[in-house]
Amino acid sequence: ASMRQCRMEVSEVEALYRKNQIPWLNSTNYSVEEIATKILDIMGLNRRMY
Repeated sequence: ASMRQCRMEVSEVEALYRKNQIPWLNSTNYSVEEIATKILDIMGLNRRMY
């Protein structure tokens, strides 16, 4: 798919999420560890150490 097509599809999905109040996180510029930390923070969960 072209870059234009990809941007359009992402934009449509973001609009759908906003319309239905579905939380989402743009992970474009974050590492897996940063994404996990953000999700834990948003959900109010504590990190478990094993």
